[in-house]
Amino acid sequence: MKRFACVFSVLTCVASAVCALVATVVSTSTVAADELTPQWKLVEREDVSDVWNGVTVGFKFLARPDAVYVGFYAYDRTLTIGRRAYDADGWEFKKLPTKIEWDSHNYVEMTFDSDDVLHVAANMHAVPLIYFRATKPNDISTLERVASMTGEREAHVTYPNFLRDREGRLLFTYRDGGSGNGDQIWNVYDEKTRTWSRLLNTPLFDGQGEMNAYFQGPTLGKDGNFHVAWVWRDTPDCATNHDLSYARSPDLINWENSKGERIELPITLETGEIVAPIPAGGGLLNPLVRLSFDQKGRPVLTYTKYDDDGNLQIWNARSEKGVWNKVQCTSWELPWRFSGGGSICGELSFSGVFVASPTTLAFRYELVDQKKRGVVYLDAETLKPTDPPAPNPGAASASSRPEYAQGIPTELNRVESDDARLLPRSYTLSVNGDRWVFRWEAPAPNRDRPQPDGPPQPTRLRVFKFIPEGE
Repeated sequence: MKRFACVFSVLTCVASAVCALVATVVSTSTVAADELTPQWKLVEREDVSDVWNGVTVGFKFLARPDAVYVGFYAYDRTLTIGRRAYDADGWEFKKLPTKIEWDSHNYVEMTFDSDDVLHVAANMHAVPLIYFRATKPNDISTLERVASMTGEREAHVTYPNFLRDREGRLLFTYRDGGSGNGDQIWNVYDEKTRTWSRLLNTPLFDGQGEMNAYFQGPTLGKDGNFHVAWVWRDTPDCATNHDLSYARSPDLINWENSKGERIELPITLETGEIVAPIPAGGGLLNPLVRLSFDQKGRPVLTYTKYDDDGNLQIWNARSEKGVWNKVQCTSWELPWRFSGGGSICGELSFSGVFVASPTTLAFRYELVDQKKRGVVYLDAETLKPTDPPAPNPGAASASSRPEYAQGIPTELNRVESDDARLLPRSYTLSVNGDRWVFRWEAPAPNRDRPQPDGPPQPTRLRVFKFIPEGE
């Protein structure tokens, strides 16, 4: 790696997404923009590869005991897996036989099973399953295409996701069908036989041919339950999102509502617990729903809804003694009337709530067109906006340091290309106590259509390595 003489400080977070996408396309590891953090210094940087930048699409980054792994699309659009062993001088790559076009939904998903074998699923938006699995542990060169998992309901796959249940079993979930008419399918992996089977004999959500569920989670809480929040959507038009809903489960098989009442599967609009009965056209947007937890481990849902004047506002909801307490937490002028299909460029982005002090919650926000960002603090008991907590006098606030913008060094937020369509993208990975910031450039979403003037010239995926100050 190339050594840098300059020294930066860095947070363990990345720039908040400039565009809110109908698909979840940019993975980010984030902390509060004003969280008190130690100083970090930049010690190394390295070019990884030219990347496809005709569209903003999510790459995948994993830190493992042996190496760092990256899943991305090279500039020739080929799905590519990179591996950098900690004791090696550079990267090794494996190109896989599938190429992306212009669709932001086609993000890269990958994980390792308990035998250290890599699994990859990517480049899917209502197309047949695209899945690869290695034949040897920690060896990307042995990745091979696997034609199917179960052989059933794999012809229209979108939103692949690997996860683990409480027993440590590897699971895979995806949507079968299209926007407005799709079911959520769940598989479980047998590592002894290297075969997949159904975790659930029925879809988790069933839109009954009239809608589909866009969900956040499942997220394991301190109470030992997996928590899920979702919205229903009637058509590919993102304005038809409605009815913010919630469920929880101890094992991802048996589900209940916030009162502990059992929900029979599949969950439908009639059987699910509706947190906020927002109608279609009411300001609910599927990528703008967050599920997080307060100081007591209670789930808090952060979402949007239009106020009486037609401005989009952020709300928070929490179940309290069997009743959902819903609180409007902003009062700004934002008459953003989103609609249409494909990946859209948004005017608002925000985080879920995080614990700012023993008595205070907070969430970050960005009003993109207004070039305004900040933090809203909430009273932990009422969820109503309040003053920020007193700072820790013994620590330095990253947000007060002028070399920062959106939580990463300003230097990394500067667009290197002279193509005005490109914006900085980044992801921060914790690696053995250090911070590796991956950075590349891509344009804003264009509703999954080709860029009018063709793709930009190649830009580099780079990694910047930071270590704690004083080491």
